[in-house]
Amino acid sequence: MPLLSESDRQTVRAHLAAISHRVTLLFFTQTFDAPETVMLAKQVVDEVASLSDLITIEEVNLILDRERAAQFGIDRVPAIALLRDDEDTRIRFLGAPAGYEFTSLVEAAVLAGTGESGLTPESRALIAERATDTVDIKVFVTPTCPHCPRAVTLAQRMAVESPHIRATCIEATENIDLAQRYRVTGVPKTVVEGTEVEVLGAIPEDAFVTAVLGEPSSGSEQD
Repeated sequence: MPLLSESDRQTVRAHLAAISHRVTLLFFTQTFDAPETVMLAKQVVDEVASLSDLITIEEVNLILDRERAAQFGIDRVPAIALLRDDEDTRIRFLGAPAGYEFTSLVEAAVLAGTGESGLTPESRALIAERATDTVDIKVFVTPTCPHCPRAVTLAQRMAVESPHIRATCIEATENIDLAQRYRVTGVPKTVVEGTEVEVLGAIPEDAFVTAVLGEPSSGSEQD
């Protein structure tokens, strides 16, 4: 049974029509001792893939194919990595992209399938200037947070813009160990691995890009 109504499916299908490259959703799963959210995540990726002929799913068993999982930095399920024409886009999801995060997965598929970040010239110039080494962005979310997709998509746009940037959307309630490690008390919370950068809430593009690249900022829209 589809997750979306027929009218919503038509809306998403029209949005995905912008895709011009093959997009692969690498879906990391396991057969035994899998969290209940693995089934939900599978329903979500199936739904998205059903709405575009250019989107396919490749399942990777975390236990049986540890080498492939390690290649994409995946150590838990459910998880999703997006490829464009078999090339890594450095866009990741840890946890089921359900609720409001369904939108984030759809946007990620469009970004992967077009290769266009959609960022302003100012943001693109700042990324070219400052993202000269690895920038590992983690955005913590929950499915009920209406502001979270904005932060997730901005991080993903940055990953599309620079080969040095990785963007991972982390469902906080499914990944409690990570939420505790990064002291997540509200969402969205964006952190940059290996730095003291923290961005709280959903903030405008210019402030977000500037903060992620080294100038922390706080926002007002937070759950």
